[in-house]
Amino acid sequence: MTQRFPLLLALVPALATSLVAQANVVPGLDGRLSVVDQLTFYGRRGAAFPNGEVGMAMLNEMCNPGSVVIPWQAAMQPNHPKFGFLIVRVVGDRIEQINDWSFCKHAFVSTNYSGPCGSCVNPGTGSVMGLNCADTYDSSNNADRIWLGPPGEINPWLGTWAPVGSYFDIGDPAQAGYPAPADGVRSLNQNVFASDPVKNRVTVREQDLLTPGAQYFYGIQLLHQGEALANRGDNLASRGFTPAGSGGNWTFNNNTVGQAHGSILQRWPGASVNSGLNGNDDGRFFVASKVTAIGGGMHRYEYAIHNVDNHRGGASFRVPLAAGAIVQNAGFRDIDQNPLNNWTFANLGNEISFTAVGTNALNWNTIYNCSFECSIPAGVGNMTIDEARPGPGALSVVVASQVPSGQLFASKASVGAPCGMCTGTFYELFSTANPFDLVGRSMTMSLSNGDYAVAETPVTYQPVAGTNLALGLNTQATVTLPFALPYPGGTTTQLRVSSSGYVSPGTPNPSQLAPTAALLVAGHPRWAGLWSVFNPTATSANNVYFDANPSRAILTWSNVPFLASIVPNNFQMQFFPNGTVHVLWQAVAPTSFGSMVGWSLGGGFADPGPRNLSAALPATFSVCGAPFDGLVLDTNALPVIGTTLQWQLTSIPALTGWGALMRSLTQAVPPVDLTSQGMTGCFAHVVAPEATLILSPGTSAQVAETLPNVPALMGLKLVGQAVTYNPGRTPLGLVASNAVVLTLGF
Repeated sequence: MTQRFPLLLALVPALATSLVAQANVVPGLDGRLSVVDQLTFYGRRGAAFPNGEVGMAMLNEMCNPGSVVIPWQAAMQPNHPKFGFLIVRVVGDRIEQINDWSFCKHAFVSTNYSGPCGSCVNPGTGSVMGLNCADTYDSSNNADRIWLGPPGEINPWLGTWAPVGSYFDIGDPAQAGYPAPADGVRSLNQNVFASDPVKNRVTVREQDLLTPGAQYFYGIQLLHQGEALANRGDNLASRGFTPAGSGGNWTFNNNTVGQAHGSILQRWPGASVNSGLNGNDDGRFFVASKVTAIGGGMHRYEYAIHNVDNHRGGASFRVPLAAGAIVQNAGFRDIDQNPLNNWTFANLGNEISFTAVGTNALNWNTIYNCSFECSIPAGVGNMTIDEARPGPGALSVVVASQVPSGQLFASKASVGAPCGMCTGTFYELFSTANPFDLVGRSMTMSLSNGDYAVAETPVTYQPVAGTNLALGLNTQATVTLPFALPYPGGTTTQLRVSSSGYVSPGTPNPSQLAPTAALLVAGHPRWAGLWSVFNPTATSANNVYFDANPSRAILTWSNVPFLASIVPNNFQMQFFPNGTVHVLWQAVAPTSFGSMVGWSLGGGFADPGPRNLSAALPATFSVCGAPFDGLVLDTNALPVIGTTLQWQLTSIPALTGWGALMRSLTQAVPPVDLTSQGMTGCFAHVVAPEATLILSPGTSAQVAETLPNVPALMGLKLVGQAVTYNPGRTPLGLVASNAVVLTLGF
């Protein structure tokens, strides 16, 4: 959890940020990384499984919420977006980067469609991204090595790249005739990748993907030439995944930890995360820290330092040390397997230092770790990061962090998870690694009490008939139903039909080519019959047909190939006045494009993760029509003695009659399972609490908490958890929130 520090300390990075005006800012230029998805396996190399390395790539979608077009010049021109990739693991209460300093994607053309930034003002060329326009590079695009170049060639602070003398220019050491002249003419040879499926792709050791109990996350960083720091808050995004390997193959399915913007360090539970930068001359370092009492009066300090966009890099980490401190068991971790270049540790009496060896600097889009044990408990202070290379700006960057000063600061931590959740989404994503396996089968969504029951029932594929909608690539048409169609959350007499294979009731979704879970759950209600990159205007296509009468309506994708293919696909969606929807797949060709089947109420609720529909459909599973992500408890401020804060309870279901906030000085460790009390899946984190009743709370509620100005309360813990009465979500009707543990301090 991100923590804030006392006012004077917090002002240091805040004032630095307010003064930033890097040299090449283009007013109004603003790119947004809207989607990170589809982490995909592209091969392995080295020793037999599981002692080799794997090559990966991932999908990104971005859009333009700014006031000027974004240059999108293909290499060998320099001004285009670049994307950096990152894989991390949380294990043993540490967050670690496990991929190499991976090659970066150089974007080459913008497809300019309407997406998450709104209605696209199409510029009529792919060499710029128009206002509000969007573009997607799927995992196969980001795996194409002819467009991947070394990160060291890019200045991440300015977003610049010099093509003359670059990897694209002089070629790869493995190709004949290397190096080619440094003349700005592209010389990289695709043939150098033929025998190695991992080379230059995001590379991870197989052993690092098999760590018991670990959590895994992948992320992308977007760089633009001339983008102001104030617009970069949405240029970093990450999400959770679950690796599974067997023999020579791997899958990397998304899990329930959805996408979030910001440094990937936020994925470290309970950690404090802060950032600092080098004035207006160079970029940012993020520092995550976590301090744990380990007994015997000692405390374990763990740090993860993420260089986001500092071009000069980091050469040392320095942490202030209180007088008389005992320090032992220092450790360091970088991203290679070479122990000879590990940074050196020193205890200098008034500070601890970790210093780079040789050229092993902490470069942009890279995370290094350091740690030690100390007799002084965590307090307020700064980590100082010394710059590795000459350049403009100061010699060091200061980042607020937890340090062994002995001066306790106020903190809070969220523990546990809410209960009673239900999702309004189900889906399966198909790819080259997970090919489509539903041909000749059908899926029925039956409406009952506002929820969907999903199963495979006997359904007949109907002959193609009705009106040819004459759809084109990534286009939509509205059709009118001869009846009112109920669906979870509403009723409609019109459907918005996308050539990409999805259908929207009510408020339409924008035209979106490539499917992702993030787009599905963040959008409006949508049936994905087979959402993919179709080209209904290909010479072999018959297009999409709509046939309706008062007893049913049918949409048929008839002989519609995928883009860049002539092999036909045939599938059908049937709608009935009682709300039943059938989806039938008659013929689906292999493709390198991703595809998706499913349904979502949208609305930004949590991603439930993919299902294996071929295995699930013989049985029946339910999808709720009123999604609920669970109660969320937080406070509006840190628990500083002598102040008043507000407990904040949000995500309360509509029409909730009452709830209660419970507070205690004792945390239940381990938490108490409440299943036997009729609260299935709920856990209590408070012992003998005091309760404050909350009547008719609406969708959120606040309760004030005054903290006396008594220094003796420093370090006292106050634990809060909330419940609301929502019949049907548990047998007892009560659901519980997460808990928040407050530690009083300065």
